[in-house]
Amino acid sequence: MMGLITSNGITLPEKDEKLESFGFKFSGGAHISKTMMLNEITKLLTANPYNATIEEYQSSIIKDNILSKATQSNRQKTFSMLRSLYGLDGRIPIFSIYRELALFDLQSLPLLSLLISWARDPLLRASSVAIFQVNIGEEIRKESIQEAIQNIYPDKYSVNSLGTTSRNISSTWTQAGHLAGKLFKTRMQVNAKPASVTFALLLGDICGYHGENLFSSPFCKLLDLNPIYAQSLATQAHRENLLTLKTIGTIVEVTFNQYKQYMGGVK
Repeated sequence: MMGLITSNGITLPEKDEKLESFGFKFSGGAHISKTMMLNEITKLLTANPYNATIEEYQSSIIKDNILSKATQSNRQKTFSMLRSLYGLDGRIPIFSIYRELALFDLQSLPLLSLLISWARDPLLRASSVAIFQVNIGEEIRKESIQEAIQNIYPDKYSVNSLGTTSRNISSTWTQAGHLAGKLFKTRMQVNAKPASVTFALLLGDICGYHGENLFSSPFCKLLDLNPIYAQSLATQAHRENLLTLKTIGTIVEVTFNQYKQYMGGVK
């Protein structure tokens, strides 16, 4: 698979020119100071035109204050963090496709937002080890996210930074539906729908997974999908014209011509 490495049993994307052109990020980490900001991105997408420019998003946050931030500096920081997590620019393929699928099915926005944030924040990716080593219904140790980050980025972050980052990341997984609870977090099963599985399969395709392998990619795992259920949801997505699925015997082909207008900048 193109540009992929395995760390502690969780497959993570490795820095690659094609992935960066698509909108993946391999440096920084918005979760040092913020969660994936689900409420904010929901308000921003629904309050602006479906094809809004980054300048329009910036104006609605900073000038119009649609996210109700108390100070100018808070508005500036909110825009900066949302831009880091999501791109907010129609020229970035991953954001354009995310936005189209989000507006197609707002109920899928939590999982769609997790997928794009995971692609654009290395710290959130690193935490996956902690989340997916816990069975559904089991409690996750609060230290496990810190340990997962330290294993991939040893000696890079201070104890205080790790504490803040792990709390933000825990909140993101809770917003997405993978965790529940306030003081103690329990691993939950998320409920993927055709829009979110479409995004997961497209991200897998960009990373070099094809055919039946698409249904066992890390992105399907982020949706708690086994290959059989992932293919079943892909069939539903095909009926809704979110992707194109062809099966001939044991041969499976999934294509995404519905989004080719967004892919011009991808090498």
